[in-house]
Amino acid sequence: MANYRDSQKINFSKAEESRFRQLFNDWAKSIKGYNRNRLGDQLKIVEVWDTPIYRGLIKTQYDNRKLENTYERVNGRTFPPRTITSESQINRWTSANYPTTFTSQENRICIKGSQYIDGCHTCHATGKVTCGKCSGSGTIRVACTAKQVCTKCGGRGGVYVTNRELEYYNTSEGLKSRYVDKQKYHSCSACSGKGYIEVPSFREETCPTCKGSGRVTCHTCVGDAHLVRYWELRQSLYYKVNVDYRFPSQVPLDEVPKIIKLFNNNTPWRVMEKLNIDKENFDKNDLASRPIVGSMLSRMPNKIEHLQHTAVCFNILEACECEAKTVVYEVDRKRYSCLLLGSDWELITVTSPVSDHMDDLKDKVNHYCSMHRFGKAWSVLQKVNKFPQAGSKEAYMQERLEERMALMSRLGGNFAIVLCALLIAPLLHTLYESGFYAPWTSWLMDKLDIGVLGMMLLSVVFVMYYSMRYCKRDLPGFAYRVASPLRRFIRGFVTGIGISIYLGALSVILTYVGITVLACKVVWIGITIVAFIIIIIAGLVQNIVS
Repeated sequence: MANYRDSQKINFSKAEESRFRQLFNDWAKSIKGYNRNRLGDQLKIVEVWDTPIYRGLIKTQYDNRKLENTYERVNGRTFPPRTITSESQINRWTSANYPTTFTSQENRICIKGSQYIDGCHTCHATGKVTCGKCSGSGTIRVACTAKQVCTKCGGRGGVYVTNRELEYYNTSEGLKSRYVDKQKYHSCSACSGKGYIEVPSFREETCPTCKGSGRVTCHTCVGDAHLVRYWELRQSLYYKVNVDYRFPSQVPLDEVPKIIKLFNNNTPWRVMEKLNIDKENFDKNDLASRPIVGSMLSRMPNKIEHLQHTAVCFNILEACECEAKTVVYEVDRKRYSCLLLGSDWELITVTSPVSDHMDDLKDKVNHYCSMHRFGKAWSVLQKVNKFPQAGSKEAYMQERLEERMALMSRLGGNFAIVLCALLIAPLLHTLYESGFYAPWTSWLMDKLDIGVLGMMLLSVVFVMYYSMRYCKRDLPGFAYRVASPLRRFIRGFVTGIGISIYLGALSVILTYVGITVLACKVVWIGITIVAFIIIIIAGLVQNIVS
């Protein structure tokens, strides 16, 4: 076939027209968010063109060969004296056969005559290496605890303290008083009355890996102490394909990538011209002199890539034709076009009402954004991204609007948290003042010198911190399911109130059991340490400056 066939205008038969309309109906139904499921019955066919599409292809088989000096286990084998001692003695191109068909695989071939037995480089021909677990010592240190006599109570577990107390008693002369010495037992606070404390310690144990020897079997030679060394030819077979297409004039350039992707998958092709070109003569072939091949391959390289240690085995130069029809149709007084590829009629919509509908939706999104009605823009953009024609720009815009809408939900939640904290603080102070905590909590407050005000402030900080952290990380889904920023703010506000009430109740429980008192002491110690560090640094800076 010397020249391209010209596009020819044809007519659909009734059966072909019915098939085309049903195919278009199925395509319209497959698009989410598009409500014209019977689009194929509604369109008007204007004209049909027989427009075959052509493909040019260069397929090249490569054979890459690398030599590597490698090794493996001996396994009791013996070898004759080697005859190959250097890489220069090896002809990599005669050591393996060339492929006869297009293939992609890896082969590893041992060069005979290069094998010899040598000492293992890892264990220095001893079969053993230093144990990595114990570093060759044969023992390892294991963490444990040891009991030590409490220095505060001397192992007694507590002390008796004598206190003088005023005692009243009755006499014949009336009620009198006197001081009496009374002893009271106090449990030791350091050891909790046990008389001993547990301190971290270590004990020496025999290493389980090397059984105390400090040496283990070499992982390279597996105890053989020797290895078989030899030259190995690594043959990598692969092929490359360069493709070029020619399309009818009705197909716009922006649709070419979509059609190429389809052609590379499963579209049936009829081979029109096929040439086997030797590797030596390929670069000398004048492709432009061939009527089909020269036109098809005008945008592809005229030379085959030659890499180091790589041979070009053979090439296939192929020109193919795919049956196609271009259909121009009309919907709502607007004209569109589509392609029917192959005998199975693979449908590609070049222009369609769906594209116009999506363009209208995009215009609405831009209009709402210009009016700062981001909730409306977000709702419309959700419809746009359901279409297969939507791109990364629309997805990015929806992501940005989602962030903006989520910000309103979090703002409402944080506002509710601050409001609840202002209302909860007086209630907590009154509750703590009334002594709403366990007896041991009261004892801790006396011992640690913690007041009600400190516990109340720490509880409020706890409620605000964890409530805001929750709102920032994962608000419930219902706070994001509305388009209006105001409604999102209200839903976030309701969520924030619920979280604050829940954490407020939790803080009361923590105070009742005494955890808040201990946390107050830890915070106070931390603030004191930081203040001392700042004072010391300020003094050093003042001395340096002066």
